[in-house]
Amino acid sequence: MPNQRLFKFINIFSYIFLLLNALVVPLFFDKNLTNFYIIPKQYVFMAIVLVNLLLFAAKIVLSKKLSYRHSILDWPILAVLFTSLISSIFSTNIYDSFFGRTEFFVMNFIFLAFLALFYFLIVNVADTPARWRGVVDTLIISGGLAALLFILKTVFNFDLLAKLSVSVWNTVDQINSPFGLFMIVIFMLSAGQLLKKSLGVGRSLAYFFVVILAFVCLTLLSFKLLWWVLLAGLILLLLIGVSFVLEARMGWISTLFAVLILVAVFIVFGTPKSLQSAVPVEIALGVRPSWSITSDVILSNAKNFLVGSGFGTFGVDFSKFRTADFNNDQFAWSLRFNQPFSSLLALLAEGGLATFLVFIFLCLFALGHALNSWFRLRLSGTVENIINELGLSQNNARLDVFLVVAAWIVLTIGLGATLYGPVLWWLWWLMLGLVVSGLAFFSQNVVRHKEWEVEDTPQYSLSFSFVLIVVMAAVIMAGVWGVQQYMAETAYAQALRATDFKVAENKLSDSLAKRQSSDLYHAALAQVFLLEAIDASRKTKPDVTAVSNLVAQAVNEAKIATDLSPKSVALWENLSTMYENAAALVPDARSWAVKSLNQASELEPSNPVLFWRLGNNYSLAGNWADAIKSYQKAIDLKKDYVGAYLGLAGAYEQNKEMDKAVEVYKTVLPAGISNPEFLFNFGRLLYNRNGKNDRDDSEKLWQEAARLQPNYSNAIYSLGLLYEARGDKATALQYYYKVKDLNPENKDVVEKIRNLVGAAPKE
Repeated sequence: MPNQRLFKFINIFSYIFLLLNALVVPLFFDKNLTNFYIIPKQYVFMAIVLVNLLLFAAKIVLSKKLSYRHSILDWPILAVLFTSLISSIFSTNIYDSFFGRTEFFVMNFIFLAFLALFYFLIVNVADTPARWRGVVDTLIISGGLAALLFILKTVFNFDLLAKLSVSVWNTVDQINSPFGLFMIVIFMLSAGQLLKKSLGVGRSLAYFFVVILAFVCLTLLSFKLLWWVLLAGLILLLLIGVSFVLEARMGWISTLFAVLILVAVFIVFGTPKSLQSAVPVEIALGVRPSWSITSDVILSNAKNFLVGSGFGTFGVDFSKFRTADFNNDQFAWSLRFNQPFSSLLALLAEGGLATFLVFIFLCLFALGHALNSWFRLRLSGTVENIINELGLSQNNARLDVFLVVAAWIVLTIGLGATLYGPVLWWLWWLMLGLVVSGLAFFSQNVVRHKEWEVEDTPQYSLSFSFVLIVVMAAVIMAGVWGVQQYMAETAYAQALRATDFKVAENKLSDSLAKRQSSDLYHAALAQVFLLEAIDASRKTKPDVTAVSNLVAQAVNEAKIATDLSPKSVALWENLSTMYENAAALVPDARSWAVKSLNQASELEPSNPVLFWRLGNNYSLAGNWADAIKSYQKAIDLKKDYVGAYLGLAGAYEQNKEMDKAVEVYKTVLPAGISNPEFLFNFGRLLYNRNGKNDRDDSEKLWQEAARLQPNYSNAIYSLGLLYEARGDKATALQYYYKVKDLNPENKDVVEKIRNLVGAAPKE
């Protein structure tokens, strides 16, 4: 008897934690972390799943039997996990493939495994119409709250979340397009409920309120892609409504049709500006470069073709396969992208053809069974094995299920249209579990119950207990490990917010004690040591030894980061920065900076910035020939790279090739015509060359620079020098006096004035 009560208690709590998962994940974030979304959402999701697994294990202990429901999708899901595991094992970055990143989201094997476990829990816990419906309603409630918070901020400028010391646009994702897709799912689930005639007034009002909130959110966002996806969702809703026309509200079907027309108008003519909000502009890798890089990855070698480069490695692939054409993009050319524009392309590039095809098979297999159930029910006109614990009609029960099927289909379409964060992937697997569990109410072929009872012998009991203890220990250890990782990220966030270098150093040391293999933490610690060194060097009497030690520590931490992730261009750039700052103390540091940048350029050969930096380092080392080659390479990659042109001109000038330097300036003159510094330097070059008409041209350039920036003392002073050289002392004095007004402490200009007037100038 006590065991039965405890068993019932555990069942209730399993269901409660499943509801908690559906409620909390879209809303949860942690202001104490650097990334409010990625780590908190993943970890709270995995923590709840672990609790559910412990409860499941407790049920096994109490009943002394393994009782579970297995679905038609178990084998396809296991196949996805298997190919993903192989891909992660042979990844170019095994750590990222298994555990992901903390600063941005990438799919990783651990998270995928938890999503599969989550699916298993849904099928086993949401095993009655009442529980199934409870999960759906909880998800709608969560979506309604997320929509309300977004509207309060964007429309009424009431940032409720700011009271928690954090200001975010939405609670679902870092960017707003995934939030929009989430709203489409919530819209479909809520609007679909309103199709039912038997719905009470209270529930009708609640669902209608959520529908309005979700549509307002989509209108405020006004992303054309979201309108297209919503259009597909509305078509599916209307098909469902027409199919259940005898049980559906005809007035609401007409309303949904009107909304469809409105969405079509928004797609064709655009959403009225007055209805849009000033949400941040989103920058993502374009369709063409995404596909180009993805195809280059899978065709590069046999391993990548089969199992991809590994989860979380698209950033490395982007660096390797980005073309020079990418530098023509005015806005994105200097950016690195860690993901393509869609999750399906990410799956193909990182998981290879094997993972991609198995996942597509999973989707088609689930869709096929849903359609099969649909046609069987339509043809038979009856519903077998339906359970009416909710007090709904048979038609309403099946309508509920196919509404979820429709929402899942739309969410699957979205996989090819945009990039999914942790919440959308979580939602996809949640909806998949609800689809399968819901279809089981109509067909015995979708989900089957299995039960394995432990034989009442000491041998079997001992073996069973041992396996169960190992499983429970693994679950507990996973929980402890997760807590440690979360604490490491918390300490890292505290380090970044610290105003004291020592505090930051100590917090990063705490982070590394818990996660030694994090390249991010080592790179951050390198930056802290460097800042400490710079601060120490600015003292009146700096301790040279202490400064040198800090620089050495910075270099060492940056090297560790590159050792952990040797294919990360950003980390090699970071290491080169450390060496550049060490150059004043260590004679060979400049050469090591060059080696680091050369390594970075090998990993990202089409990035002109790397060659520009190489040119700068060669210039500082007085290696003008290599500097010229590097700057020219940067220009070859990006024809309008003004910084590289200026560097090239400077290198030519220092190499006594004045004519070539002038030609470089003439080439880039249209781009620099409104830049006072550019005009000044061009004028200085012409003045020093002193060819025919050069000084007249330099005068014009300096005059224009002074016109653009009236307080530009360098240009004004140079004009004074020019007129003094011409013998026009009066005009020269005018310019010198202007410089003196701008810089009263300038001893050179005071001396110039004194020499020209023959006495100290009057104040």
